[in-house]
Amino acid sequence: MRLTERFYAYFWQGYGNNCNSYLYRGKKLVLIDPGHIMNESGERCLEVLTGSIGRDGIDLKEIELILLTHGHPDHVEAAGVIREQSGAKIGIHRQDSFFLEALQQRLAETGAAKVPSLAPDFYLKSGELNIGGPGEEEELIQVIETPGHSPGALSFYFPGEKALLTGDTVFDSSIGRSDLPGGDFETLGHSVAALSRLEEVELLLPGHMGPIRGAEGISRNFEMIQRMFFG
Repeated sequence: MRLTERFYAYFWQGYGNNCNSYLYRGKKLVLIDPGHIMNESGERCLEVLTGSIGRDGIDLKEIELILLTHGHPDHVEAAGVIREQSGAKIGIHRQDSFFLEALQQRLAETGAAKVPSLAPDFYLKSGELNIGGPGEEEELIQVIETPGHSPGALSFYFPGEKALLTGDTVFDSSIGRSDLPGGDFETLGHSVAALSRLEEVELLLPGHMGPIRGAEGISRNFEMIQRMFFG
């Protein structure tokens, strides 16, 4: 589903758990959070994503970067398969890399030892990520550390599209859990507050549920969340 000139969204519509995935067609083709290969309900999440991307006229082999908002399986499990097919590089915050190691071990123990490695190619941290190639004009993605749901949770701001991808930090009228390993409710509150202060956000794209469009609606969502959850 094409959202803007450069953004494509793949909102999960199944019964079991899986995340939303997003594609950004800039100087590099960037996939954010590829999701499960297959979820607990037996739904073939990666096949669904691959089919949806194909219907938008995009070949999975074109993907050059895979950015992970955090390391939970419903956001990262398919990353290794897609890297194997495309040669894309995987980036995640260092503090969430232990989730990838644990998932790899679990897959091996269940007989899925041939599942491609999930080891990251590089680590992300707060700052600007330039996806322009050598000799090309810069194209910057703002990487924002937003821990609380997980210790290395990240959000990504794309200034050209005025789009903020929040992973499992902020949803429409809700927030992510903080009771999973490495989570912390107070830290999550600080992350939500930091995101609420960002300017020029016209499109909020969460890891689950639907998007929020328009600066006023996004501002109201942050105000409601802070009042409801953090007093």
